[in-house]
Amino acid sequence: MAVVINTNVDSIKINNILTRATSNMSKTMQRMSSGLQILSAKDDAAGAVISARMEVQLNGNKIAQKNVQNANAMLSTAEGNLDVIEDNIQRIRDLTLQAKNGTYSDEEIQAMQDEVAERMAEIDRINNSAKHSSLRLFGDCTDETKPADTAVGLAKNGATFQVGADDGVDNTIKASEDLFKAVKFTSLTGAKNFNLVSISQEVAGKTITADGGKVTYDVPTSGLDDTTKAADPANGENAFDQAIRALDLAVDNITHRKSIIGSAGNRMDSALQSLTTQYENLSSANSIIVDADIAEQASKYTQESILQQVSTSLLAQANQAPSVALSLI
Repeated sequence: MAVVINTNVDSIKINNILTRATSNMSKTMQRMSSGLQILSAKDDAAGAVISARMEVQLNGNKIAQKNVQNANAMLSTAEGNLDVIEDNIQRIRDLTLQAKNGTYSDEEIQAMQDEVAERMAEIDRINNSAKHSSLRLFGDCTDETKPADTAVGLAKNGATFQVGADDGVDNTIKASEDLFKAVKFTSLTGAKNFNLVSISQEVAGKTITADGGKVTYDVPTSGLDDTTKAADPANGENAFDQAIRALDLAVDNITHRKSIIGSAGNRMDSALQSLTTQYENLSSANSIIVDADIAEQASKYTQESILQQVSTSLLAQANQAPSVALSLI
């Protein structure tokens, strides 16, 4: 090998190795400090793209889990209000059965009616006040004086819950609008001027008091698809029997709504379990791509550190090699 002064090939080669070792040490330290295998797209272009898509899915999955929990909370709120309404209807039915017995005077039946009136008012109050946050749960959200086709809200469209990270109907669960229709006493029973005193007087063939009026019935306007009219008495039915049948329709209406809540709630629980499993599996897959193996990186750091020290020492010696030429002069 020729002895030269201008070009120190050994020094150049060792310097390149030193630069590479220093660069690798820097990357290894960054990976250990950040915990990431991919520091930039140039480290793994395909992996960076796949990871970005997985991050979108993971973020969407977390939002979907919150959506399911909020939906369950809303359904639970609706169910709690329906339970109270059902209790009131059951009590009104009990009082109606009691009043049907011919052992009570008009004054005693009036006392029963006083409780019925309070419970009817409570049912209507719940219809008007039941909300989840600022969302009205029962009845249309528009002015009742406006045309029906202008009605908006849950009573017209139902509730659609987003339970997936993607778009499309496969990522939604819908609760029928039947659940959210009005729960006023008249809406549930179809009864107008429901008054036990008036019913008793009608059955007894007495003159009905002016403030009571004859009780009439319309088809219940919410909940069931059942077209049975409380206004169509069966053979041998009297006004009390009609009243009891109307109240039974109201109970059926409420239980139908609760069945909607139950079925939707079961689907929500299933969706939440699926989302949890998906999140776990996606997180694991994403971790394989982007997370750094600290033990491996520590081993590489040690290796590159040794190479750096050796290269530094040898570079110092290589830089002295051209001085051999002085001994030839």
